[in-house]
Amino acid sequence: MTASPLELGGMLVACGGAATALLASDFRIRYGAAAVALIAAPALVAGDVWHTARFVELRNDPTNLALVVAFALIAVGGAATLFRLVPWTFPISVFVALPLRLPVQLGGETSHLLVPLYLVIAAGLVSSAYVALTGAPRGREGDGSFDPSRMPSGRWPLVWLHRVLAATLVLYAVQSAYSADVSNAIENAAFFLVPFAVMFVLLAEVRWTPRLLGGVLVAVASTGLVFAGIAFWEYATRDLLLSRGDLLQSNQLHLYFRVNSLFYDPNVFGRYLALILVALAAYMAWARGILGPALAAIVAGVLLAALTLSYSITSFAALIAGLLVVLALRWSLRWALGSAVEILVCGAIVLLVSGTGESDLGSAKRINTTTSGRADLVTGGLRLAGDRPVWGWGSGSFGAAFSRHIERARTTVSHSEPITVAAEQGAIGLIAYVALVALALVVLLSGTGSAAAGAAVAACFVAMLIHSLGYAGFAIDPATWALLGLGIGRWRTGHDAPEVRGADTPTDRDAPPAASPARPAAV
Repeated sequence: MTASPLELGGMLVACGGAATALLASDFRIRYGAAAVALIAAPALVAGDVWHTARFVELRNDPTNLALVVAFALIAVGGAATLFRLVPWTFPISVFVALPLRLPVQLGGETSHLLVPLYLVIAAGLVSSAYVALTGAPRGREGDGSFDPSRMPSGRWPLVWLHRVLAATLVLYAVQSAYSADVSNAIENAAFFLVPFAVMFVLLAEVRWTPRLLGGVLVAVASTGLVFAGIAFWEYATRDLLLSRGDLLQSNQLHLYFRVNSLFYDPNVFGRYLALILVALAAYMAWARGILGPALAAIVAGVLLAALTLSYSITSFAALIAGLLVVLALRWSLRWALGSAVEILVCGAIVLLVSGTGESDLGSAKRINTTTSGRADLVTGGLRLAGDRPVWGWGSGSFGAAFSRHIERARTTVSHSEPITVAAEQGAIGLIAYVALVALALVVLLSGTGSAAAGAAVAACFVAMLIHSLGYAGFAIDPATWALLGLGIGRWRTGHDAPEVRGADTPTDRDAPPAASPARPAAV
């Protein structure tokens, strides 16, 4: 199966528009390209599912279709007005909406989409374009322009990070031409890569003041408490609010009960809590006083208890990695390395005592069962990568290629991001992936300075990276793009010194009022 000329053209328009938005120095070109990308993405999906039962039902009911369009326009217009009048509400809305998925029923089937986030991104683009075209943007740098040619020589990683991100989008579109699963490639581009790239552009332009950073921390921590409360209810009642067949079956077979809160996957729920915990740890490591750190510690304790109920090994690994980064940035690399060695020794002892580390055939089967079949997916993914080492099987093709050439399985990823990239995009995509990760780490780690916010962003990005090694979802997770946008926005505007002092700056007039638990002025 290969992409038709129309499908390939649509992919190039959508991904190419997002790539242009990443690179354009003129705000008119940048916002125009972003608008083209956001319009082309849903049109691309509609063309792909035009004749399916799910979409035919919607097409045959013009009243409902008109209501959906009207609701979307009203929501985007209202939110855009709010973002224009109160600029700090946009970045906070983005981070609150990151994990929120709504069930959308079409043709008797239910899809869970990031509808709130899509509306926030569209509204943010409308607001930014409006204020840029009518006058100097409020709450943003100057005229909002980003011209790589005018960047100081010391900021070359930032310039190249934009270029590699743009190249990654275009490469994904090009490699859909020979994909074994064009529909999945279209969905990944339209639902994830394109809107998240636009979100990245908008967040990178935000003037990240200490109060605004604190407001984001308070907002995500509060959202995490809500998710944790739902998880505790699920555990107490032994019932899932959002049921999923395989998870329900697993809970019936095992002695333990896994919760997923408002997420359909306990591992995604655990990842979200792990990121919040890492951010809270960074705040506590730099915070002064007693009340703020004490409240943060209480919130962290609640979230950690909820994370435990998810039984997500990858989330705990991500949490540990993020905490080690915080430890290294706040105190020293020596302390972080020493702690890492101790953790590895304790883990090895647990493996030996439990018998999981034995190298017999029964142990191998037990490992595969324990990891829900991921070991087979990893080995199968490596075989696929070896069969086409240079160009891979095409964007979004892992599930189809695995089912056809390895064994029949219901999956779309290998649960390890590098292996998925290697199998789908070959060495070409793997080079882009490694370059992206390396440049992102250089930018985020060099932008930490001596402030909690920089350390939190860098540590959370490392946590995302580690989690993606065991559960994929790196480029298609909005948190990755949001962290990059926030980190680059901080790196470009430079607020490290005011953050350490805990003092307000003249730009704080665009930030939200001080919130209580996290003492934003100290972030």
